Amino acid sequence: MRTFACAPWISAGLLAAGSVCAQPAAATARPGAINAAVATHTAKVEKANGGLTKLSLLPKGPGTAELKLHDASGKEVPSTVAANGVIEAIVDPSGGYILSTKETKRQPLLAEGIQFPGRYITAIASGTPNLGGLFLRPSRVPLMWDDAAKAYVTQLVVGYEFQNGVETKLGAPKTVTFFAEGSNASIQLDTVLIDFSGGPGYKRVTLSTRESSGETFFTARAGPADELKSSVTVQREPGTLKLTLPSREIGAYGVGSGTLSVSLLAKDGLPMETAEPLAIQLSSRRLRLPAMVTLPKNASVAEVNFRSAGFGMDAITAHAGALTATQELRLIFPAAAVIAAVAGGLLGGFTRYLRNKRGQRKNSPLLVRRLLEGALVGVIFVGAAWAGLVTVNLSTGILGTPFGAFILAALSGYVGCLVLDRVTKRTFKTLDADS
Repeated sequence: MRTFACAPWISAGLLAAGSVCAQPAAATARPGAINAAVATHTAKVEKANGGLTKLSLLPKGPGTAELKLHDASGKEVPSTVAANGVIEAIVDPSGGYILSTKETKRQPLLAEGIQFPGRYITAIASGTPNLGGLFLRPSRVPLMWDDAAKAYVTQLVVGYEFQNGVETKLGAPKTVTFFAEGSNASIQLDTVLIDFSGGPGYKRVTLSTRESSGETFFTARAGPADELKSSVTVQREPGTLKLTLPSREIGAYGVGSGTLSVSLLAKDGLPMETAEPLAIQLSSRRLRLPAMVTLPKNASVAEVNFRSAGFGMDAITAHAGALTATQELRLIFPAAAVIAAVAGGLLGGFTRYLRNKRGQRKNSPLLVRRLLEGALVGVIFVGAAWAGLVTVNLSTGILGTPFGAFILAALSGYVGCLVLDRVTKRTFKTLDADS
């Protein structure tokens, strides 16, 4: 009878697929960091009647209470569990066996790697069982955005390791099939064949997802008794700022106004909420707008009001650390609004003429005077409103439109020069506008 102590096994810095029944003490494990949480087993083999072998396994460590012995097809092998926890079974020494849990629980994908639940026990007939298992290790977690793939991506390294670290051809190659859950997740090269232990047998698959929140679930299946269920999250990173205007063409000389939206986008191009308040500097040559806007905590967008202050091409620039954004716009002469103001003033002057006629005969000189007065007063008054010299009961958005200019000019044209007298007195308080 031979007894072999089991210990955790690793390879070239990659966490091996688990702890399995160990090789002789003289065997040298491959270098790497040992995971103290991995279970340690003790095993021994004895000859039994009929050319069979009695296999005894003593699982030790976390998660060993529900371990079951299976044959290569995944069928559970009859076994007994002694009071001290030893699992005993009479097995065919020419076959291979798997020590695995009855149910597989989903576990998060860790940077140091995770083990498949199955522990493979082979070469029992030699009296020195070969023990090993599969492992999975990501190139990086959480998943990071990949511009080329337009998704959150990581590479998964899957391989098989023996306890003693030997690199050799496997007598029974392992076929591992990957399944990604959800329509936004996928795995490239979803089926790999592991036919060699150690580094020469490592295979790589690519896990990608377009989910920007929550977890992405996937399964790696090597057989009915060796199925790994795992999950992985993504790490979103700020990518850029985005500036949004109501229009790329704004009325010049104070006519145009509106609301500028400043958004924080992640590298995936979707809005991203800030973990802390974010101060964003704003600048423009021909717009009056705040020099800074603060994106509140847990928000992805902030808004500021602006008004034009010039004419021609312009650009708004937003800057916050390494994040920048530029939005070009064109400040155009408000020809339509001016024409509307002239038309409105003419209409207002004509209406005033009709009101004051009082049934008298047609008076052409007076009509012309009212029309000219209405047109001039309308244009001047609308310009004063655009410049902010006059407060009118019209929304900023309506005031800068041709319709708003038409209505305001018509009303002021109807009143006539009297309205200009009042505006002048209010603007230049030290002067007598009637003199």
